[in-house]
Amino acid sequence: MALHSPALSRRTLLAGSSALAVASAVSPVSAQARQRITVAVPVGPRVLEPVREVSNVLFRTAYNIFDTLITVDFRDNSRLKPGLATAWRRTEPRVLELDLREGVRFHNGDLLTAEDVAFSFGAKRVSDPAAPGHALSRPFLGTIESVTAFGERKVRVVTRAPDPLIEQRLAGWASQIISKRAFEAAPSFEAWEKAPVGTGPFSVAEFRLDQQLTLRAHDAYFGGAPTVRELVFRVVPELQSRLNALSTGEADIVTELSPDHFSTVAGMAGREVVGGPIQNIRVLAYDKNHPVLADARIRRALGLAIDRKAIVDALYAGRTTIPPGHQNPAYGDLYMPDYPAPGFDPAEARALVRAAGYGGQPIPYRILPNYYTLQLQTAQILVEMWKAVGLNVDMQVRENVGAVTSPAEGRGIRDWSNTIFWNDPAGVLVRLFGPNGPTQRVFREWSNEEFNAQSEILSSSLDTAARKAAFRRMLEIFDRDDPAGTVLHDLTMFYGKRKDVAWQPYPIEYMDFRAGNMG
Repeated sequence: MALHSPALSRRTLLAGSSALAVASAVSPVSAQARQRITVAVPVGPRVLEPVREVSNVLFRTAYNIFDTLITVDFRDNSRLKPGLATAWRRTEPRVLELDLREGVRFHNGDLLTAEDVAFSFGAKRVSDPAAPGHALSRPFLGTIESVTAFGERKVRVVTRAPDPLIEQRLAGWASQIISKRAFEAAPSFEAWEKAPVGTGPFSVAEFRLDQQLTLRAHDAYFGGAPTVRELVFRVVPELQSRLNALSTGEADIVTELSPDHFSTVAGMAGREVVGGPIQNIRVLAYDKNHPVLADARIRRALGLAIDRKAIVDALYAGRTTIPPGHQNPAYGDLYMPDYPAPGFDPAEARALVRAAGYGGQPIPYRILPNYYTLQLQTAQILVEMWKAVGLNVDMQVRENVGAVTSPAEGRGIRDWSNTIFWNDPAGVLVRLFGPNGPTQRVFREWSNEEFNAQSEILSSSLDTAARKAAFRRMLEIFDRDDPAGTVLHDLTMFYGKRKDVAWQPYPIEYMDFRAGNMG
C-alpha cells in the first residue's frame, strides 16, 4: 500500500488551497437574502461533542459544526482532500506531518493554531483513559501515540505502529478540531458538550434536548459564508407528522422517509424524494453471554433464517442492496465481490436448531421503534422468519438507545448499523467488533481471539495481500465460525424535501449545508 494519498500531488494541494482561498474571499450573502432551513428528524442527538456520541443522529448535525484536518470529497469518489490542513506527508512509517491552513477562525473568533489541533487530540479530551471522550474515541484514534505542534501552523502525528489508515482517521469521526480556549473556558465537560466551539460553517445557537437544535451561519467560515442563515433540526418522532410538516412548509426537509410514502411526497406540490443506499451496513448484533446464544449454531441459524431479498423487496421496493458479507465496494483493492452474500437456508437453520438441542427458551430482541427506517416493520418480519425455523424470539420495544444495551442481563439480539467512515474494512469490522471496539470493550457482547489477531494484521500491515487475507478470515469468523451478528442490507437514507431547496444528500449520514452543497 502506498504511503501517500493519491490526491496529494503538489498541484492538487495547491489547486485545493487556491479554490478554498477564493471561496473565503467571496463577500457574505446578506442575511436577509439567505434561507432558514428546517429539517424534521425522528430523533435528536444527546450531546454535540463527537467524542461523546457515535450515532446517525449526531453525524448529520455535527458535520456542520466542525471540520477535520483532512476532508472526504463525497462528490469525487470519497477522495481525501485538504481540510484544515493544506498538505500532509509521511516523513517516517509512523510519522505524519501536516501544514495548517492560514486564517481559519473558530466560532468565537479565535484563529486556528497548531496548539488547538494538538489539544483536540490531547489528554483533557481523548488521549488520557480518564478523559470523558476516551472510550468512544479509542476505536477511531487508538493508533495515535501523540499529536504535537511545531511552529504556528505545523503538526506532527506519531502512531504506535505503522498505520495504513492514519490519513483517513484524521478525515473521520472523533478527529474534529475544537477551540482550546473555548474548551478550557467551559464550566464543565457537560456544559461544553452541549455548546462546543469548532471551525465549521455553523455555530451552536440553541440546543434543547429531544426538541430542537438551532445552528447559526458562521460567516467567517474559511470555505465561504453559508447561503443558509439559520439551520434548525427539529425532533418530530412520527413520520406522518414529519410529512405533514413538509406539506405545510413547517419543514423544508424530512429524514427517514420510507418507500411506502414516496407517492405521498410526489403528490405534494413542489416537493421531491432524494437519497438512497448509503455507506452503512444494517446489521443485527448478538450477545453471546445469553445462555441460548452462547451456542454458535443458534447464532448461525438466526442468520440463515432471514430472507433478506424478501425484506428488501417488501419494505424498500428493491431500492437497496444486500452486500456480499460485511463489506462495501468503497474498500477498493480489499473489496471481495466473490465473497458469498449472507445465505437464506431455512432447512439448514432448522437442522442447526435441532442439533443445538434448543428447547424453545425465549431469545430477547431489544429494538427502538423508529431509529432506523422501517425498523419496527423489519423486526416484526424477522421474528416471523425465526419462528418458521423453530426459534422463539421475544421482541422488546425500548424507548432509547441506553435501554437497548442496559441492563446487560437479559440482552440477546439488537439492531445496529455500521457506518463506513473510512474506505477500508478496518474502519468498520475492526473499529466496531475488534479488540478496542464497543462490541468487546463497551457492551462486552462478543469476543474471539483469532478475530482479534487478524484485526491486528488488518490494522497495521502495509501489505495489501496480507490485509486482504486477514479481512477474508475475519468475515468467515463473523458469518460462520463464531457469529458476532449478521448483515441485513445496506442502510438507506431517503429524504423528502422542497424542490427549491438546492441541498443534495451524500452517500453517508452527514447532512452538509456548506455553500458548496447548496447550489
